[in-house]
Amino acid sequence: MKLLRAWADGKGITLIEVLLVIGILAVIFSAGAPVAYNFYYQSQFESEYSLLYSVLEQARGLAMINRNESDHGVYVNSENLVVFQGSSFAARNADQDRSFPRSEGITINGPAEVVFAALSGTTASSTYTVTDNGLRSRDVYLNSEGLVYEPNY
Repeated sequence: MKLLRAWADGKGITLIEVLLVIGILAVIFSAGAPVAYNFYYQSQFESEYSLLYSVLEQARGLAMINRNESDHGVYVNSENLVVFQGSSFAARNADQDRSFPRSEGITINGPAEVVFAALSGTTASSTYTVTDNGLRSRDVYLNSEGLVYEPNY
C-alpha cells in the first residue's frame, strides 16, 4: 500500500532500483539454468532409452503371440524406431509398420534391425547402447531367447 501511495505521489521507483532488481533476477536465473538444462536432457535421455526398451519388448510380444502368423522385428535408424512384421525390414509388410520418432542428439548403437521368431520370440543375441553426447550411456541386451534386459541397473 505504501508503494502505491508513493507512486501516486510521484515519488515512484528509481532507475537504480529497477537495475538492481534486474541484476538480482539475472543472477538467480543464471544459477538455475544449468540445473534446468541437465534435467531436460536427462529426462530426454531416459525417454529415448525407455522407448527403445519398450519397442523391443513390443516386437517380441507380437512375435510370441504369433500375430498374423509372422515374425516381428525392430528397425533402428536416426529418425525412427520401427516395429515391423516380416522376416526382415526389407521383406516386411509395410502396412503393419508402427513408427516411433526419435529424439535428436541421442544415439543408439547396435544392429540396424533385430527380428524375433514367431511363437518362440528367439533372436540373435545383441546389445544396443543409448548415448547422450558422451555424458550418459545405458545398454539394452537381447539374449538368444529374445529376452530384453539391462543387467546391473
